[in-house]
Amino acid sequence: MSAAAVTQPTLCTLHIWPSRWNLPSIDPSCVAAVFYLQLAIPGKFEVVECTNPDVSPSGKLPFLTHGHAAVSSLPAIISFVSSLAKSTTLPGASDLDASLSAPQRAKRTAWCAHVETHIGDLVAYSFYSLDDNFRKLTNPTMASILPIPQCYYVPGRIREMHRPRLEAAGLWKQSASEPEKDSFGKRQKKDDPKDEYARAFERDKVSVQAKASFALYANLLKEQKFFFGERLTTIDVYLASYILLLLDPPFPDQLMRSILEVSYPKLVEHARHVQTEVSQIPPYLIAPAQKQSLLSLIPRPLSSPPKPQEGQLDETDLRFRRMRWTWFALAFGGLTCYVVQLCMNVTIVRTKRKTRRVQTHGADEEDETEVMDDEGDDEEDSEGA
Repeated sequence: MSAAAVTQPTLCTLHIWPSRWNLPSIDPSCVAAVFYLQLAIPGKFEVVECTNPDVSPSGKLPFLTHGHAAVSSLPAIISFVSSLAKSTTLPGASDLDASLSAPQRAKRTAWCAHVETHIGDLVAYSFYSLDDNFRKLTNPTMASILPIPQCYYVPGRIREMHRPRLEAAGLWKQSASEPEKDSFGKRQKKDDPKDEYARAFERDKVSVQAKASFALYANLLKEQKFFFGERLTTIDVYLASYILLLLDPPFPDQLMRSILEVSYPKLVEHARHVQTEVSQIPPYLIAPAQKQSLLSLIPRPLSSPPKPQEGQLDETDLRFRRMRWTWFALAFGGLTCYVVQLCMNVTIVRTKRKTRRVQTHGADEEDETEVMDDEGDDEEDSEGA
């Protein structure tokens, strides 16, 4: 085994929701994670499409594994990859924000948090709040990527998870009045003018809220290609990931897309610029998806990362493997000793029980046993004399 083979760095593995609509994922945080890794560590990571968030340390996707490290949430992943650029652990890694000054880094952090909160609310509104979009796009899409039986209940559960957030932001769509049913159980369509007025008022309110958020980033961009000039940074990746999920999916209700294309074409152009920059990099590796079964219904801790080949193990990995097998050997040895001791105790108890049964059969047999015992005692006394 050569020294170069032993020190060969391991690939990072990014676990994300599956891809759709020519985008890396159906989740904006997962899209942003893929874009960032493509720009920061091109060719040094692989993607695993996952539909079970329980394998993540935080119970949410995306999450990244590298060696024995597991990092969850998008900000933590970006921070971890940036730290790799400052060390020799992963040669070729770069920090997208290395050229930013301290005040610019502070602005970047604030803007990223704002994007995740406010633009994220608009993405969740498009996917989960609008009934037509959820029934005709979100629910069928998620059902197609989820195994049985999760495909029947997980989309609705995820929708309910977004509901408190959208209600707090004033973006949860109030369902219309329940249609009446005829004698055969079929719903009769009933046009209620109050429902139409309520829907129109709600769309106007959402449009005003969306335009306020979009206008902020359009003013920040001005005439620049990216937020900090000609160099792409983390805030560009964040915003583009959310905007693309408002543009590319075929929503039945295209409210957000129409607002962006008509009123804020600069944001659309910016998102396409970021997508073009990422597409010019060689594609990333896609690892085989994990097989799902009924056991996936049981929450379990983080699954171990893919096992590297013998030639890719460094000294730390070898030491960890030896310690693990030593622990298994000690545990097995202790369990074996416990089982052997338990069997010996059971044998002794059974022997004592048999003796008691002989003594309780009857009075004649008890006398005979006692005589035999006495004779045995006499023989012992004579031998002693």
